[in-house]
Amino acid sequence: MGARGGRRPGRAILGGSFNPPHVGHLRLAVEAREALGPLVQGVDLVPCARPPHKKNDNLLPFELRAAMLEAALAPLPWLRCNRLEALRDGPSYTWDTLRAYHTAEPDTELYFLLGSPDFALLPTWRRGLELPRLCHFVVVPRGGLSPGGFADMTRALWPTARARPSALPGGVCMALPGGGLAHFLPLPWLDVSASRIRERWLAGRSVNYLMPEAALNLLRAHRRDIAAYWREA
Repeated sequence: MGARGGRRPGRAILGGSFNPPHVGHLRLAVEAREALGPLVQGVDLVPCARPPHKKNDNLLPFELRAAMLEAALAPLPWLRCNRLEALRDGPSYTWDTLRAYHTAEPDTELYFLLGSPDFALLPTWRRGLELPRLCHFVVVPRGGLSPGGFADMTRALWPTARARPSALPGGVCMALPGGGLAHFLPLPWLDVSASRIRERWLAGRSVNYLMPEAALNLLRAHRRDIAAYWREA
């Protein structure tokens, strides 16, 4: 995969457990779509079927998580839920997901969204340092990471990475071995977590405005089943 500056159709990808989907997920997707502008036609939110790096004890069934996400995204046609990870057996590895995208949409340029803590952990992912063969990274800083810190982090992961002009507002772009780019993109990051929502829900406290109303309605409709799953943690 080469760096083609957005000449091919592009799509951003935001993966996660979405257990449950919340306003932080959606706001990040909206901000990314606006910042990436003409590089992408939209953002896919991809629910993980079987997270390889997390305990799955309290994970809601995939169908329910995907249905909540679809309900939340319905008003915004340029955000969509992609259920492709449910079509595979075994752990849901990002490498396999991106390869599936290339099979389904061979002419689409992929921009993989992730926070800087996950970016730093790519060596622990299955074929994580080979992912630039399949996608560009869009890295959202957390914990006060500076542009210079991002460049240093990138070179620590790929010593041959080199700076190149950036097409995004972050001002830093690194060319990676394999053909992909790593973009530094400062975006607002809402301090909302699925674990906090689960804790409040189980305690009988309100989670209004932490989740999109359409997703919250499904949560209410399946209250008894959801409580049973979340109490297993």
